[in-house]
Amino acid sequence: MPVNGQGNKKWKDVLYLASLFHDIGKFRQRGKMSEELRSAIKKEYNYEIKTASSGLAHQFVGAYIYKNSKLPYREDVSTIISKHHDNLQNLVSEYEILTKIVSIADRISSNERTDYSVPEDEKIKYMKSIISRVSLANRQKEDYYRPLSRFSLAESVKQPGEFTGTPEEHYEKLWKEFEPLLKDSDLENLWKENPEGVYERLYYLLKEYTSTVPSAFYYSEPDISLFSHASSTAAIAVALYAQLGDKLFEKQNDRFVYASSELSRIEDLVRRLQNNQNVPASDDPELFGVIKGDISGIQDFIYKTSIKNGLKKLRARSFFIAYLAEIIAKYIVRKEGLYNSNILYCGGGHFYLLVPASTIDRLGEYQNEIDKKIYNAFGLDLSVLLGGIKINFSRLLNFDVHDELARLLEQKKNKKFATVVDLEMFLPEDFSGPRCPYCGRRMDQVGSDEYECEFCESFVEVGYNLANSKYLTIEPIPEITRKPRDVFDVFRSFGFELKFDNEPNKLAYAIEKSHEGTYDPMSAMYPIKMASYVSRKYIGKDDKPIVADLETIADESKGVKRWAILRGDVDNLGSIFKSLSGTFGQNVKSAPISYVATLSSELEMFFSVVLERFVREEYENCNVIYSGGDDFMILGPWNELPLLADTIRKKFFEFSKNDELSISMAIAIAPSKKYPVYKLGTIAGELLDEKAKSYKRNGKEKAALYFLRGCMGWEEFDKAKELKDKLQELIEKYDVTKNLLHVLDVFANRPKERLKIWRLYYYVGRLMERKDAETKKAIKDFFDSILVNYNQLYPKLDIVVRWVHDETRKVEREEEEQEEISLANH
Repeated sequence: MPVNGQGNKKWKDVLYLASLFHDIGKFRQRGKMSEELRSAIKKEYNYEIKTASSGLAHQFVGAYIYKNSKLPYREDVSTIISKHHDNLQNLVSEYEILTKIVSIADRISSNERTDYSVPEDEKIKYMKSIISRVSLANRQKEDYYRPLSRFSLAESVKQPGEFTGTPEEHYEKLWKEFEPLLKDSDLENLWKENPEGVYERLYYLLKEYTSTVPSAFYYSEPDISLFSHASSTAAIAVALYAQLGDKLFEKQNDRFVYASSELSRIEDLVRRLQNNQNVPASDDPELFGVIKGDISGIQDFIYKTSIKNGLKKLRARSFFIAYLAEIIAKYIVRKEGLYNSNILYCGGGHFYLLVPASTIDRLGEYQNEIDKKIYNAFGLDLSVLLGGIKINFSRLLNFDVHDELARLLEQKKNKKFATVVDLEMFLPEDFSGPRCPYCGRRMDQVGSDEYECEFCESFVEVGYNLANSKYLTIEPIPEITRKPRDVFDVFRSFGFELKFDNEPNKLAYAIEKSHEGTYDPMSAMYPIKMASYVSRKYIGKDDKPIVADLETIADESKGVKRWAILRGDVDNLGSIFKSLSGTFGQNVKSAPISYVATLSSELEMFFSVVLERFVREEYENCNVIYSGGDDFMILGPWNELPLLADTIRKKFFEFSKNDELSISMAIAIAPSKKYPVYKLGTIAGELLDEKAKSYKRNGKEKAALYFLRGCMGWEEFDKAKELKDKLQELIEKYDVTKNLLHVLDVFANRPKERLKIWRLYYYVGRLMERKDAETKKAIKDFFDSILVNYNQLYPKLDIVVRWVHDETRKVEREEEEQEEISLANH
């Protein structure tokens, strides 16, 4: 398969690094630069500073930082960084060609505005949060800002008056943590051995340290992160370079005539588009492409597994889906000679790539190859669909591609595996011997009457390693062509080896995180893609912590000893992303591609970092099966999950300060301690989609929790929890008969037309007889709380009663408990 730009691999690497680091000087500038550093920069770039008449500008600071680091191609990259704001015309060197490309990509990515008319001393140097401003109703929102921090230590947004210390102090602190990573002497040897690995490390280090740093605040609103801007600049620059090809470096009379002409034409085109001038279609060629990849069959695949080691397999299959999308995106990017930055988004089983237009011409070949590999591994259970379109500069600036790509993939769903049908599906195959009921492979005999599927059981190994290993490495290898024997072979078929290890590796991903939820960047380059906290208990002779099993988790419950699953995701996510143009598109010329990247980053911060952190700190008995993108699954003691669900809801608002964004959730409770995890996960997903997300009340929809046979809107939850606590207090503190729960349940489930409220008054009167004054007051207070207009009952009383019943009950008979929990789920 053709590969872009291999003729000038060095120059492409230099272009990529220069694009990634072109604005790194802004980060350093905002801290407390010493006079010694300022003097050194002025001495190094004295001529350039005088020529540019811009003083100690960020390009010179960035160039000096890069030149004095241990990063690759220091002389080449620093030269380009120092000149990326120069007005170059007649290009006379390779450096000037690459500099011109960086300059164009920078302009497209930032699409900088000059209408940020705020006095200089009032400009805020923190990043304005996009997630707090996005509006489905096109409302004007208050501005909130993201505190400066590492990505893995992300905090909730704040208003200007809530920050302590000065911005300069915060920038300096973050820079002092980041700078040693650039000067790490190991980088030079690592680059000689594995240049791709080093480029990936640098990408992730920038993501970790510059995702909360605003790209600009002097002339533009500070609402795009430095990382989003740098990454999208690199993606645009590399795609443009690959599309124009080696012709850029052809000389005529010692000058690069084609490069000068074509890049000047493009620069002028972009300027006209940004100034809203009419541009004929013939002047705006389709030089870029956008690919969307979508994994189909995820839910059935994740839950299609045996009961044995169900928790490990469920976690492993969730991990597999997350990394299958990542590996396929890397597969295409690597084949095309592109880089990590060209993966604009990857999560939730789908990805977006920015590529040269020529890649779209090869998309059919990639679809054929992927179809074969996926069919060999999973038959028809999983499929990966690719859709791609070519776009011009106008569409790149607006990035209005999502709807068209969605329609394209919808059309392809009816033609899944079309290329494989003729080649593979009707070939003769040996079906003798016992077959696995889950994947159809032949099983091996492991005992006198016991059989095991090597492929399906390999997920157990992955699940074990996710809970017990510290690091994950992903290394490029030659693609294997045989049918996969285990889950690791699936990744090998795409040319990548995944290995779990306990030894630090600067090119590895961290699995084990600190109590704060972060990692040591000198021991790994970035955390794995998904939150993965697991509950551990001190059990055994050595008193060492081991991963809690289902029975141990169930025994941590209060009342009925059962574990449960909580599932949830952000409501109306597609509409949220579509609303970006409405929220930020009026009187604003900012590039949607950077907005999409920054909003995606903020969502990732919450679901991959913040959520796992507070589960670890506040709900240590719970297990995060997966959390990333915009959804999550958590397993834990049944009585802790409604409180955790409420905490997630409140923390998400605290993180975003946006009352238009919500998360719907559902809790399914296991009928028995040994109930199959995959079955309960399926039930929880159905309850989420069919109940919580369909719950309508008082003009509202979604933003709800399904729990114990009923739905509550989040605006109703606090009242239900308050009544639950009062009712539970009557039974546990005041020793009121538990027959009260039965009576309330009868009344709560009786139709309004048959509700004889006087009977409840009579019962309460009898209940209060022979009680002391404090108990009588507590009973009266509770009943006053559940009465509505004196003749109706609080509408969620049935949920409250069941909640208290299960938390105060000690059940001896297993079958009785199973029956009650089964009713609670359905």
